Amino acid sequence: MPYIQQEDRGQYEQTIEDVVAKLASLDDDVAKGHLNYIIYSIIKRYLEAKGMRYSRAQDFIGGVLTCCQLECYRRLLGPYEDRAIARNGDV
Repeated sequence: MPYIQQEDRGQYEQTIEDVVAKLASLDDDVAKGHLNYIIYSIIKRYLEAKGMRYSRAQDFIGGVLTCCQLECYRRLLGPYEDRAIARNGDV
């Protein structure tokens, strides 16, 4: 995952905290739909602002979203599975 500089992160933190608080107040099934809408809307509006080009949209689908998915697995789900294996034994 391409990390952004520490000094650049602060400009997004309050917005992220507000979004997370709103999502956390919802039932899981509802929150998933809201999160999907938020992610889609950010990408759509970015593409509208920058100008729609196939390669730019493809970079989001094949690059940003795929890498984000892999990073979530590597940093969140993988360690969770490792703890479950240690607790319950491997398959």
